[in-house]
Amino acid sequence: MSDRGILIFSYDGTFEGFLSAVFDSFAMKVIPADIVINDDLEPSLLKIRYIETDFEHAKRVENGIREKLGETVLNMVKRAFLFDGEGKETAILLFIKKAFSEGRAIGSRIGDEEVNKVYKMCVAVNNEAERFRQFTRFSDSKGALVAVIHPKHFVLPLIKSFFCARIKNEHFMIYDSEHGAALIHTPERTAIIPIENLELPETEDSFYKNLWKSYYRHIAIASRYNPTCRRAHMPKRFWQYLPEVSDELESSFIQKLSFGTSAEIAEDLRRSSVKKLPKEAEK
Repeated sequence: MSDRGILIFSYDGTFEGFLSAVFDSFAMKVIPADIVINDDLEPSLLKIRYIETDFEHAKRVENGIREKLGETVLNMVKRAFLFDGEGKETAILLFIKKAFSEGRAIGSRIGDEEVNKVYKMCVAVNNEAERFRQFTRFSDSKGALVAVIHPKHFVLPLIKSFFCARIKNEHFMIYDSEHGAALIHTPERTAIIPIENLELPETEDSFYKNLWKSYYRHIAIASRYNPTCRRAHMPKRFWQYLPEVSDELESSFIQKLSFGTSAEIAEDLRRSSVKKLPKEAEK
């Protein structure tokens, strides 16, 4: 491909729009200097080509990747597109170009610079999705379950099947405030839809939150308290979702742990392990 007539591609931010940009790049035999979302486009001295989303072109690109490169490469492209970071579109385009040049084995060549960029994006997205499978907490709002998340990357498509299988008979919503989208599920239908400036309903689950905090407090083992290890497995940026530790983020929080100091935990454990003797035995 040629750099002749350096361009900036501008598209609508959808995956189909991006694949339409890939189609135009191959058709024009040009690698754009950058690929940006329409809303993020800034004035530039370079030529700007506005990509119109063409679902037929997008399907041709997707089918071409699937048939010639396999599902593994296609899944890498789809997962990397969920990454939220500057330059992801250009990196994915260069990866696709190299993949068509070198074949199906491209996905395993993570030592290659262009492959490694996409590989790292996929790892970041996978790790983020796994965190939100673990750390998403729901609140009860008039019989429906509601959760608000603030992920770095757009992980709703990756956590969808997990929650739909786990609580398939419930009505629930997971709102991604960072990307303006929500996963909405009922027993009859599931969809991810764009939502901006959502006004969340009041929740009525203080009883369950207190119950969860009490459970977390009483299973703690004082002698094994390790805050460094806990932060490694439960990064602090997720604590706002977790009732068992969310209190620790408040400036008014005094105790070292949300479930008490080490001495308090030890005392609680001692009391719970000592059973009162029958009155007959006391005599």
